[in-house]
Amino acid sequence: MLSDVVEGILEFIFHLFIEVVCFYTGEIILSLLKIGKKKPRWDYYVEASPTKFVIMTEISVWIGMPFGLLVE
Repeated sequence: MLSDVVEGILEFIFHLFIEVVCFYTGEIILSLLKIGKKKPRWDYYVEASPTKFVIMTEISVWIGMPFGLLVE
């Protein structure tokens, strides 16, 4: 039972780390593609509406994920 809890916590930390890395990578790539006209959002779109928060965060993650896979 304790091993299941530890496994769940480690899986959560892994997913959180991957999502954060992909988000910030995606934000940097979007900023570079738009030649600085879009500034990276370091606050995870916290002040945006819930719909915009989810959409913009997922866009950044899905842009950053392939870049991370290509780099490896």
